[in-house]
Amino acid sequence: MFYSVEDVQPAVQVATELFGPVGNMMEGKHVTKNVIIGTREFGKMWYGDVDGDMEFINGLCNVLSQRIGCTAMVVEDTF
Repeated sequence: MFYSVEDVQPAVQVATELFGPVGNMMEGKHVTKNVIIGTREFGKMWYGDVDGDMEFINGLCNVLSQRIGCTAMVVEDTF
C-alpha cells in the first residue's frame, strides 16, 4: 500500500513535536548523533541528533507509537 503526504504528515508532525526539528544538529556530552525514527507503515519519518541516550530515545518512540497508532522505532541505516 502506498501512502500520500496527507496520510504521513500527522505522524511526522507528532515526531517533530517529540524529537525537535528534522535534521537537528547538536553538540554536548549526552547527545546521540544521527538518529533515524521510522515505522513499518510510513518508513523513515524523522532524523537528527537527540539530547539523550538510547533509553530516552526508546521512551520517546513509545510515546510516539501510542500517539500515532503504529510502532515507531530507531532505524539502523548503515551502508
